[in-house]
Amino acid sequence: MKNESCKQLLEQKGLKKTRVRMALLQHFMNMERAQSYNDLQAALVSEVDKSTLYRNLTSFEQAGIIHRINDHSGITKYAFGKSPSGGYEHAHFVCECCENVYCMEALTPIHFSVPKGFRTNKVQTIIRGICANC
Repeated sequence: MKNESCKQLLEQKGLKKTRVRMALLQHFMNMERAQSYNDLQAALVSEVDKSTLYRNLTSFEQAGIIHRINDHSGITKYAFGKSPSGGYEHAHFVCECCENVYCMEALTPIHFSVPKGFRTNKVQTIIRGICANC
């Protein structure tokens, strides 16, 4: 994503256009797979310290720029795009070989009916297998 597009997205979401946010947003836009905190820290090592990275991840998540993925590995992953809820439902593919996580936005979301009295807040679909790179 070009600088101008990043600036426009940050402005649209009401976030200041800082050097760190620009670098973080460009990184997310260039990645095909979800990123862990350690992935992000390694990629932006010269750009950001630990607390600044956490603050910006929180800001991006609250603004709907990225979403958090719980792939049951114990390590939170983040991916570009809105959270898979409220019309943006999509599955996540977890590779059992390389452990990378990918958003499967092209798949038709599964809709569940829950018993009377129950309320669904979020449905997370995890598909496990071997990715095309492995």
